[in-house]
Amino acid sequence: MEACANCGNAFDSAYCPACGQKRMAPGMRIGDVLHDFAAGVYNVDAPIPNTLRTFVRGPAGLTRAFLAGRRKAFTPPVRYFLFGIAYYYIMRWLLNWDPVDNAVHAVGGQSIPDNAAMRVNHWMSANVNLLLPLLLIILATFDRLLFPRTTLNWVERLIHYLFAVGTYLMVATTLLPLNVIWPLMNIVNFLVIMGTLVWATISLHRTGAWTVLKAVLMVPLCFVLYVFSCMVLVALVLREPLAEVFSRH
Repeated sequence: MEACANCGNAFDSAYCPACGQKRMAPGMRIGDVLHDFAAGVYNVDAPIPNTLRTFVRGPAGLTRAFLAGRRKAFTPPVRYFLFGIAYYYIMRWLLNWDPVDNAVHAVGGQSIPDNAAMRVNHWMSANVNLLLPLLLIILATFDRLLFPRTTLNWVERLIHYLFAVGTYLMVATTLLPLNVIWPLMNIVNFLVIMGTLVWATISLHRTGAWTVLKAVLMVPLCFVLYVFSCMVLVALVLREPLAEVFSRH
């Protein structure tokens, strides 16, 4: 009999009778990571493909169905969002790709400069998982301010944008191999991000020219505010002079 690595209970079966953890060798291999990733996609308790398909059919339909109680049919929004982030980091690692360096090469830069702005941008790129929640908060807050007649509270709007950001992460990440071949694909990825968020905003509210106009203005404004806020916060954390971070050079 061996002690369970999780709870310490001694057992000799495939699964620990006390906590349910499967017996496994110590350490992690790439096959274990890929297996867990695939299991998260196709697990019956986390139907990510079905959630993605429902979002594509209509973002508001997914959110309203989830809020109405259809929880088993869809991936919970936080897990869906985290899956999108995990997918992004796995693809970055497999492709050995960095969005900041890719952007520099896309505009003809031959070398990566070492200055305050680049250090801040590299930190933001490497820690996007810590920063994206700020974008969600900004989107939900602006949505609540600009569309007060929609009968959803702030948290319910936050759930909607968790689904939206999770979706654009998956779609944009799937296009990353093209970014490696053609750096100007950065523009397409940006359009995917903006298009997904604008579409999600319009879908959540009554259709009409005024709704479309507010959505088209809201999403870029939120994104600019998000990037600016992140640059200020990261510069303060890294103790980089703000004047150098935002200088034209």
